[in-house]
Amino acid sequence: MVTRRSLVAAALAASAQAAFGQTPIDGWPTRPVRVILPTGPGGPGENFRLFGDHFKAVFGQSFVSENMPGASGAIGSVAVARAAPDGHTLLMCSNSHVILAPLVFPKSPIDPKRDFAPVALLFTFPFLLLVHPSLPANTLAELVAYVKAHPGKLNYGSPGIGTGGHLVTELLVKRTAMDAQHIPYQSTAQQVLAAAGGHLHFTFDTPGNARGLVESGKLRALAVTGPRRTAFMPEVPTFEELGHHGFDLFVWNGLMAPAGTPPAIIAALNREALVCQQKPEVKARMEQGSYEPGMLKPDAFAALIDKDLQTWTSVVRETGVQIKA
Repeated sequence: MVTRRSLVAAALAASAQAAFGQTPIDGWPTRPVRVILPTGPGGPGENFRLFGDHFKAVFGQSFVSENMPGASGAIGSVAVARAAPDGHTLLMCSNSHVILAPLVFPKSPIDPKRDFAPVALLFTFPFLLLVHPSLPANTLAELVAYVKAHPGKLNYGSPGIGTGGHLVTELLVKRTAMDAQHIPYQSTAQQVLAAAGGHLHFTFDTPGNARGLVESGKLRALAVTGPRRTAFMPEVPTFEELGHHGFDLFVWNGLMAPAGTPPAIIAALNREALVCQQKPEVKARMEQGSYEPGMLKPDAFAALIDKDLQTWTSVVRETGVQIKA
């Protein structure tokens, strides 16, 4: 017999289950979930911690971030690709790690279509061209002219060979016939600090990383990729506006799982990632970092990856960037 007391008891039990974050998926997770960031500390991937806190509250286990840099993201990516597809190992990656790296490394051990299951697109952002203020260049045209007047004397940085920041710079260097030296770093944080310290003459980075340095006058922003200006730096023109076509390029950061991970786990993670993005504190953090939230289901994320493969294949072919074994 169903009584008021039994209904209240059932409601309290359900409430307690939610409070302790128990997942409706039987048998998952049974232990802390390992989330690999295939880059050094700092940079956009660190934003996963916002989502990790939410996942812990919902699923009842910690989601532990682990930086695993090296080989332009290949080391961390391979570790996830070879992990058991049971939902206890995930990859917080960018297109630099799982799309660009395999394109520039002929013997890459990873294939984004074969090795990973898209879970959730978390956020996107464009590339921002930055120069050190010691350079007499207030516009892109002035930078190109200055570099050409000093062939081989200037340098530029990237967060690793074959990363998006490297490829977009190589595309600009090749199309404008600039002669400058490439200096790779292990993370975007190292790269932008090197630029602010005067160790790099120009570089591409994220608006979020560079925003404070630009506002304080330690770096100067000249142009932004993408089809429109970023709302976070509306005074910075796009490459398209400046007459440089084909720079509709951007970075995405997302969550992926080893291929073969149960669809129910992927669906649950995607659902909660979308819920997390609506939290006021997460929205505020995304806005502060100049990130655009990614609101895609797994199949739409997979379609984005297909399109990205086509776009970056063309860029790699044009620039000729390759990592020699």
